[in-house]
Amino acid sequence: MGDRYDFRDATISASAIGTGATVHNDSAAAASVPELVAALVQSREAIAAAAPEPDREEVRDALARIEAELRSDTPRGAVVSSRWKTVTTLIGTLTEPVGKIAEMVAKLFG
Repeated sequence: MGDRYDFRDATISASAIGTGATVHNDSAAAASVPELVAALVQSREAIAAAAPEPDREEVRDALARIEAELRSDTPRGAVVSSRWKTVTTLIGTLTEPVGKIAEMVAKLFG
């Protein structure tokens, strides 16, 4: 089977092997897809409510599409990021739940 390594949020300087090599991995700060789905589901209505009234249905639709993508076998980061950008553009001001989701999307999908 072999070794498995997770290098998300890793910073490697010098050579990975040898004197003076340093490796830093802040994996505790990394979000997971299930955590993102849970946060999205929990905050869906608060996020939609932050949008101006004419845009709320579009925000709800974008959030539903993001959730569907995240629940797929292999979520496509570009799709999630693009749809999330639609949400943040429609909302304008980032509220607390929006900021939390935005941070998780950035950590997972850049």
